[in-house]
Amino acid sequence: MNLNDFLTTKPRPLPVFVLADVSGSMRGTKIESLNAALREMVGAFRDLDTVRGEIQVGIITFGGTVQVCSILTPAAELSVPRLEASGSTPMGQALLMLTRFLEDENAVPTRAYTPTLVLVSDGLPTDLPEALADAAEKGEIRTEDYVEWAPLKTLRESKRGSKCSRLAIGIGDDADFGMLRAFVNTPGVPVIRADGARGIHRFFKWVTWSVTTRSVSRDPDQIIIAPIDDFDKSELIM
Repeated sequence: MNLNDFLTTKPRPLPVFVLADVSGSMRGTKIESLNAALREMVGAFRDLDTVRGEIQVGIITFGGTVQVCSILTPAAELSVPRLEASGSTPMGQALLMLTRFLEDENAVPTRAYTPTLVLVSDGLPTDLPEALADAAEKGEIRTEDYVEWAPLKTLRESKRGSKCSRLAIGIGDDADFGMLRAFVNTPGVPVIRADGARGIHRFFKWVTWSVTTRSVSRDPDQIIIAPIDDFDKSELIM
């Protein structure tokens, strides 16, 4: 008999990257709710028994600076870091760092399934070029303008980024839903709008359902998005 007959095939990685806004405006209930929701999501991933895709989680934050809080790590081994809120919102830098991770085969191996990208934000990026920043401040910027924003365009046109499942939540009235829509940029997949802790938790449960369903499906490479029936119409930005 061949040695391989005695070996158990290790599940292929199913990456989930969380890109989290931890700028100063996230202080208080928002950041506490985000911390709790992240712990719940990773806990649900950890409790899965039989999977074809091993869920691995990476966390990149942007608040003043961009930080890799957690490299891609199996959920069963991940100790979720506590996020603190401060500083500005360098989202463009965070998107570029995310793209570098996606395209780095040492970080995301070639055998990995299609990643899921999760963007959480409550405001405008502070590293927009001057013309876009002026338009955003005046409320005159369009989703189409953001689609051509260099960091987002680089992500969308990268080899892996173009294929990823992308989900996003805007927290509060100051969230930049045009930018979030440009990030998702997938017909039929809404941006979720949350006004408080309950909305943040429901969003992450939606993400959890989507990812766990993929992990046990016949083909985890096939993107699956959970039904949106549990959300009110006012919470869906299409």
